[in-house]
Amino acid sequence: MKISILFSFSFFCIATTNSFCQNSLLLSYKTYFNNDLKRWTHSFNNFQLSEFKPSDTMKFENIPFGDTVNIKDFYELYKPALSFSPDSDKFIDIYSYWLNLEKKGSKIVDNPEVDQAISLCDLRNNKWTRIFFCGFSVRIDEAVWVTKTKFILAGTIIGDNDSFHPEVIIGDIPKQTLFAYIDSLSVLNKNGYIPIKLKKLNIQNE
Repeated sequence: MKISILFSFSFFCIATTNSFCQNSLLLSYKTYFNNDLKRWTHSFNNFQLSEFKPSDTMKFENIPFGDTVNIKDFYELYKPALSFSPDSDKFIDIYSYWLNLEKKGSKIVDNPEVDQAISLCDLRNNKWTRIFFCGFSVRIDEAVWVTKTKFILAGTIIGDNDSFHPEVIIGDIPKQTLFAYIDSLSVLNKNGYIPIKLKKLNIQNE
């Protein structure tokens, strides 16, 4: 009986410590939420980074996504909305699969998909892969680099009663891992959120 109690207590301590460590990782990036992601955080009511809880740990999908040979054609449509690493060797693309832009005459129009794919392009090694895929219930709004090998994906996830809650994903390239966090208490305000980079794409459907 004592052995069983000790085992249960040890397991609880390990789980609690692991959760605390993961949340500490998120809190260590607080400055980015106060600056680069300030507009995004202000789009939620009662946003508090300390309220986020670890929700999932995922490996990069590493599915082939694009060809860097024709990167100039891709840049013509999407470069203003790409998130480049501090050394400019990599970029994160959160819009191309979702918006599916094309040129029609002098206009750029979208042919939107319901789903969204997040891709990571390593320009130095000519490697461009899909690292994360999400359906209609999740939408990634922003991508911010914190180092040359780590980044933040900030978005929304649909909860109960069709309410939208903030979701944050920390990407670690050396570990090839995504750490997801959700705050189920904070809710997107009625004005919603439109990323500045999305406006820069100058989509003209009319």
